[in-house]
Amino acid sequence: MSFLLFLRGYIIVLLAFAISTYLLTASLWSTFVQTLICGILVQIGYFVAIMLLVRRRSVTKESMIPK
Repeated sequence: MSFLLFLRGYIIVLLAFAISTYLLTASLWSTFVQTLICGILVQIGYFVAIMLLVRRRSVTKESMIPK
């Protein structure tokens, strides 16, 4: 996945989350804090997913090396 696709999806998700949170709470401060927390959680999830992909790939390469 290219960075631009990820960034576009990330911004769309955060905007949708912010709009729905504002409609539910009617508080700008609460919307800002909850959207910030959501953004951090998405980044942590993305980082963990990339680390798992890298680990899986390195394990696969190690198993292919003849002994």
